[in-house]
Formats: sequence, C-alpha cells, structure tokens
Amino acid sequence: MSNQQIADKLFITVGTTKWHLNQIFGRLQARNRTEAVARARELDLFS
Repeated sequence: MSNQQIADKLFITVGTTKWHLNQIFGRLQARNRTEAVARARELDLFS
C-alpha cells in the first residue's frame, strides 16, 4: 500500500505514517519496505 492509502485506512496523516514506517525500519535495520519484510521474516516476526 502507498503511504496515502495507509494513512487513509488508519485516519492519520501521511507524515505520521512516514514517521511510523521510519521507526519500524530503524528497529529492523532496514532501508525500505522490502528489506523490512525480509528482516521480519528472518526474525520470525510473522505468525
């Protein structure tokens, strides 16, 4: 989903969406969504 689509679904601003994504990327040591998903899989964060 795009940042705008995520923001619309959660009733938050695009800026807030970007902030949360950057927090997630930082914790996972990822530079983008693809890396974040790969790292989450490595860490077995998906059920």
